[in-house]
Amino acid sequence: MKKIFPLLLFTIALGCCIVAMVFALKSLRPDRIAGQSGSSSTQNPSAEHPPGAVLVDVPWKHLPSVPQFVLTNQHDETFDSATLAGKPYAVSFFFASCPSICRDLNAQVQRLNEQLRNEDVGFVSISVDPEKDTPEILERYANDYNATPERWAMLTGPLYKVREIGEQIFRVIVDPATHTDNILLVDKWGRYRDRFKWDDPYDMKRFTTVVKELASETEPPLEKTIHTRNAMAGLEIDDVSSIPWIREFHLVERSGKKFYSREMTGRVWIANFFFTSCPGICQKQNEYLRALQERLADHPATIVSITTDPNTDLPAVLSEYANKFSADQDKWLFCTGNELLIRRISSEFFRAHASENHHSSQLFVVDKWGNLRGDFNWQEADQEVAMLELIDQLNAETVPPADLDKK
Repeated sequence: MKKIFPLLLFTIALGCCIVAMVFALKSLRPDRIAGQSGSSSTQNPSAEHPPGAVLVDVPWKHLPSVPQFVLTNQHDETFDSATLAGKPYAVSFFFASCPSICRDLNAQVQRLNEQLRNEDVGFVSISVDPEKDTPEILERYANDYNATPERWAMLTGPLYKVREIGEQIFRVIVDPATHTDNILLVDKWGRYRDRFKWDDPYDMKRFTTVVKELASETEPPLEKTIHTRNAMAGLEIDDVSSIPWIREFHLVERSGKKFYSREMTGRVWIANFFFTSCPGICQKQNEYLRALQERLADHPATIVSITTDPNTDLPAVLSEYANKFSADQDKWLFCTGNELLIRRISSEFFRAHASENHHSSQLFVVDKWGNLRGDFNWQEADQEVAMLELIDQLNAETVPPADLDKK
């Protein structure tokens, strides 16, 4: 008995340890990660809460815009993404000689296409090996999946264009060995809305649900928050050099508050470059903008002035400078930030030159959807008239433009 009692105590203690370890492991499940908006311990896996998927709440206006792109489809015809305006569409990446995952991925896309046959939705599959995947090869490949270009376009084109689409727009790797196998969803307003794991049945069910919701939208959800796996939307990236192309940007306004270009969604705005120690053209231009802000009451637009000398022009300096021009804090913003970022904003977003002591003196007009729509010489009367007419035109827009003229 004396020998049995210690053994019994040891067995009970060991059992307690095992139970404690089980509970500890449960508490480390992905759906319990702090700050995650996805599944919780009280929720069973479902289309709304796929197992392991990180779902976050993002303002719709923070979702990246997908600019127009042109490639070649499986019938050797020009494919223009502008033809998809007004309908949601799914984007995936593959290559025809892939023996396994790509074929399984496209078999899943084929099933989705069939399940959504009564919805006005498009599918776009882009080859990451365009040198080998000629239209002739893609046509044979597409026939295996009953893919017709009107509904499901399989695309090829110059590698640099494919990389632009993948890496700059969707922020995914474009390479046969390591390309993404996610299905990326663009809404009918041209925003990269969500992404889905093709081999997760819960996520595929969520895909069909979300597509039907998007197809039924009648106007851009400007003030809505979206539940999405596109967790990068709206995040500020500290390493500017890691951003392949500036399509959106974060700066600091004179008030010290963050300025995020996508927060301007829904508003037409006018941008200019300056620096506070500039003795000549900057002073004259900002005197002009002082008068213009009064006239903009009849042509609603916000003015955003960006310094090209951010090391000197800190928020306090900008605040004092703005006061000299009676700048309304709600209608005329003054921004500073990372010097390299500002130069890239000028050259990549506004297609203009900017350095510490030299910059473009044009005024740039951006539409409600974050697209640059024109630049104007404020010193010429006819240019001002054209600018105000454009602002009126842009304020009247209710949906994003499908086809923008490219410079």
